[in-house]
Amino acid sequence: MAKKQTAKKPTASRRDVMRLRAIRNPSLEWSEEEGQIVLHISQPRTWKLTLLNLFVPVPRDRRVVLDAIGTDVWKSLDGETSFEKIARDLVKKHQILPREAEVALQQFYKELGKRGYIGFMNE
Repeated sequence: MAKKQTAKKPTASRRDVMRLRAIRNPSLEWSEEEGQIVLHISQPRTWKLTLLNLFVPVPRDRRVVLDAIGTDVWKSLDGETSFEKIARDLVKKHQILPREAEVALQQFYKELGKRGYIGFMNE
């Protein structure tokens, strides 16, 4: 019995990741409140939400409040600043280890990218 072959996802090298530049989704609304970035996520009105709203009030949008590190990263997502530069800035400002900054930033990018809040550009 032959094994079914699956296509491997291309993996980026560390060098590729360090040069990656992220940019905020321009259609996403956000504000700064008391020094923290707040993302305003619109909830699409589906029949399920409309039905649920008959029994429980469902807000029209959701607020995501970023912590201090997330706020600093969000402000740097201009399409010009590289992953490497943002990680170095986090190390300096928040006094964390370089590896910690890279892992946290990578996870942050992954989550925001998956939700469509940010996009990515290469050099």
